[in-house]
Amino acid sequence: MSRFPRAEMPRLAAAARAGFTLIEVLLAMAIMAAITGVMWVSIGAMFETRDYMDERFERYQIMRVAMNRIAREIATAYIAGPANGGEPLPGKEGEALREQIESGQMRQLSEPVQFAMIGREDSLNFTSLGHIRTLAGEPTSEHAEIGYYIQRRRDDQGDWHDALMRREDTTLDDDITKGGQIYMMIPNIKKIEFEYWDTGPVKVGTMEEMVKEGRWIRTWDTTREEFSGRLPPRVRVQITLPSSDPRGRDEVFTMQTEIGITEVLEF
Repeated sequence: MSRFPRAEMPRLAAAARAGFTLIEVLLAMAIMAAITGVMWVSIGAMFETRDYMDERFERYQIMRVAMNRIAREIATAYIAGPANGGEPLPGKEGEALREQIESGQMRQLSEPVQFAMIGREDSLNFTSLGHIRTLAGEPTSEHAEIGYYIQRRRDDQGDWHDALMRREDTTLDDDITKGGQIYMMIPNIKKIEFEYWDTGPVKVGTMEEMVKEGRWIRTWDTTREEFSGRLPPRVRVQITLPSSDPRGRDEVFTMQTEIGITEVLEF
């Protein structure tokens, strides 16, 4: 015999048959879909932010290493004259030295060695004491011919970009613009600009002191008489990278470095 009163049986049977209506199920599914969509958008934005920050970190890391190396190598640039294996300097002094060599009064090298700086607005080649020996027993000194220039290259995805290339030649030859090993420093660059500080002519000041008025110039070529036997005391380098955001602006990085030895080595 049932423990529920007979009068309660119809109501309990109706409650047992009751469930969710179709509207309630559709409403619950809509709420779950909305919550899932919001969570998916948030997770996607989080991953995009992570990828963007990783790309920015890698870009700045490449720039930091590249600019530190460029500054160190330019700072150790030097030129040498015939006493150290270099060629006669351009101009009147160079002509006199060349005559001495040709007459046999000075030692004639079988393979002339050229020490110079040939700097343009978008490229730079020079002799430097910036070579670092990384291999045990490497038959090289600190001397190297170093060059920076832009070259069009294809990336891993097949797209073409301008890249900053570095050339280093540890052998002494008669052309500082060719030879050696070449590798890529910055994979995607818009342009590089070099400027050279020229102290200009020396003038006498009103207080009996020597005053030099300098200016930034776009070319420095020690094979020309104008720059014979001297290097610029400072070099300014400006590197422009294309924006990583299609709607953003280009990024510009600028630095200056001082050259320690600005006069020709003759000792």
